[in-house]
Amino acid sequence: MRNPTPPKPALDVIVREARKAGGLTLEQLAEKSGVSKSMLSQIERGTVSPTFSVLWNLTQSLGIDLSVLDQSASDRNIIEHTRSYSTPSKGSVDSKCTLRMLTPNRTVLPVEWYQLTIAPDGVLASEPHAAGTYEHLTCTRGSLRVQSGELTAIAETGDTVRYRADLPHSIQNIGKQEAEGFLVVALPAQYQAHRV
Repeated sequence: MRNPTPPKPALDVIVREARKAGGLTLEQLAEKSGVSKSMLSQIERGTVSPTFSVLWNLTQSLGIDLSVLDQSASDRNIIEHTRSYSTPSKGSVDSKCTLRMLTPNRTVLPVEWYQLTIAPDGVLASEPHAAGTYEHLTCTRGSLRVQSGELTAIAETGDTVRYRADLPHSIQNIGKQEAEGFLVVALPAQYQAHRV
């Protein structure tokens, strides 16, 4: 009779053991990896599934093979499924712009992401967000003009524009057809500077 194959260690166990083996405190690993102490604590408690960027930073700081962490994270077999009709959305006053919130519900993250749809001549105008906020807009269809303060850029299909959002800013469809894009908003007020 064969012995059963022992289960692979979970991500939280791998990270905690590697940190302790390296003689690092959570504060020291946070400083070394650029991953916030609170995120590290959540990873070690097994209450969060980190992004690829976080996994990469941890592998570099702890000397762990990325495939070990990535496999461990994928073994959790959790899928959260939000139906299209349940995705929160917000329209503009002129009804020409729609923002669909793709950020997980009931989750406070340092970034938010949205699917943006704008009818021809539609403009999504925004007041300044918190100091240090940036937006990253990828145009997936059409032509979008972005204005941030006094600066302007045109994003064609496939282009990405990054700009300050702590100034008055706007996104306008300058084409003759409906335009779409993905908008990522980085919110530095929700995390320490230069932390993931």
